[in-house]
Amino acid sequence: VHLCSHLSVTSPLLMATSPEAASSRTPILQQDTTSYRALSDSHVIGHGINVQYSSRSFGSMSANPRLGNLWLALKSVRVKTLFYSSLVAVLGSLSFGYAIGFSSPALPDLNENDREHSYTFFNKTIYNDLFNAFLAVGGLFGAPVAGWLVDHNGRQFTMVLCSVPFTAGWLLILLARSTTGPLFRPLLFVGRFVTGMGVGSASLVVPLYIAEISPRSLRGLFGAMNQLSITIGILFVEALGIGLNYDWLCVIGLAIMLVFVPLTALTLRESPRWLIGQGKSLEAGRVLAWLRGPNYDVNHEQMEVEAQLACEEKLTLAEKMKLFTTRPVFHPLVLAMLLMFFQQFSGINAVVFNGQSVIEQAGVNNAAVVASITIGLTQVVATFVGVILTDILGRKILLISGGIVMCLSMATLSVYYILNDKPYCNPDPDSDDHSKCQDQLQPLAITAVMLYIVGFSIGWGALPWLMASELIPMRVRGTGVGIATCFNWICATFILGVFNSYQDLVKPWGTFLTFGIVCLLSIIFVAVFTPETKGKSLEEIEGHFNRRGKQYIPL
Repeated sequence: VHLCSHLSVTSPLLMATSPEAASSRTPILQQDTTSYRALSDSHVIGHGINVQYSSRSFGSMSANPRLGNLWLALKSVRVKTLFYSSLVAVLGSLSFGYAIGFSSPALPDLNENDREHSYTFFNKTIYNDLFNAFLAVGGLFGAPVAGWLVDHNGRQFTMVLCSVPFTAGWLLILLARSTTGPLFRPLLFVGRFVTGMGVGSASLVVPLYIAEISPRSLRGLFGAMNQLSITIGILFVEALGIGLNYDWLCVIGLAIMLVFVPLTALTLRESPRWLIGQGKSLEAGRVLAWLRGPNYDVNHEQMEVEAQLACEEKLTLAEKMKLFTTRPVFHPLVLAMLLMFFQQFSGINAVVFNGQSVIEQAGVNNAAVVASITIGLTQVVATFVGVILTDILGRKILLISGGIVMCLSMATLSVYYILNDKPYCNPDPDSDDHSKCQDQLQPLAITAVMLYIVGFSIGWGALPWLMASELIPMRVRGTGVGIATCFNWICATFILGVFNSYQDLVKPWGTFLTFGIVCLLSIIFVAVFTPETKGKSLEEIEGHFNRRGKQYIPL
């Protein structure tokens, strides 16, 4: 059965209607001879599935290379349908980013409203930290629930259900507006927690859905739209917050859900891979034809998925959890979790939080607003560039190059904070020399912040989410991506919880130096241990991890 990881497949049910071809179970469409070399004659396994075992190494697959081939790939599929499906799905990611960015414009208004209610059980700093942390804790609970739902109820249905916690959370925050006394803050925290459950669910199901509906040659391009939409959501709410108070921001958050739900429920199709796993091959074929159009060979793609699933059995939850102890599942899960770890511990929160103070020290008017908009715009533009480059340069190149830029930026910021201390510029902070020294250092700091945002956005912002959906095998993909996403939110909650205390302990320069070391480790990890998934089908990626013993070929 383990040889199923190497197979090239044809199914008699999906062949062209030639009687001779049907009777001999020989496919009219031949496999790509540069990608597959048959070791033996065809063998029939399962329910009439015709299998050819392949000896090709995972790394020798023909990758979809540079811009010319990307353009050919775009021409070979029905781009409008694929783009529309991805665009509707990433409305969930837009809500994800909107909820994350909500705290920046809303907290000043909420603090003022809190003073009106004369409720001061928490001081302002603890209150703001809790308001942010409850979102992360909600994501921690929402991700595993969504992981179970995507396997049992489908990807499309789970995306629709994401709207429930989003809607309930925004309504609870709005309800707190009309509440007086000690219930004001608890309602805000509960609303933030429930919204976080929607964020956690969306962070799992949206990249998973896009990865499964996209052809291998375009999976990086469309998959990176997830992170692009998150950054647009953050920028959108921060821009709106310049002129609107927090209750109107909640109303707009609800309005996004009013658009997302009907479009997702009525116009999207279920993931064809999930349908095949449920035994609905005919419906899956129709969905693939709708997604790909008449110029794409949907039979080959469907047969690949069917052959992979033919080697697997339906598993209970207990059997799935036991499967995670096996190397073909445990290995990609650990890789996905480490990608999530490096994403959160790379220092993105430190740069965003300290970026405002760096711009403030530069003497910019309305520094908080300028910093939020500048960082947000930089993220959107850099993420858009990353979207284009994902299927041109590949995942590893973007992760490594982004990690190098981040590492150098962190080192630069660490040096900036060391030099900015009084002993280095001038012992007297009121002297002209001290102010002149600070002014000379400001361009260095602002440049480092912007370069870090660019490095993070082109690689580590989008690709860990995409690659988690690519690496984890189909039979446990929902549960496995749920575990990886849950781990991501654990890391985020930890960072949010200890960041301020850690910065007080080791000073800003020590904080940035720590994150710079983590960025350096991430470069080594990607270069040595992380597989390149560009141009590979999800079944080929799974087949690589299914090899055991001497058959295992490192990437």
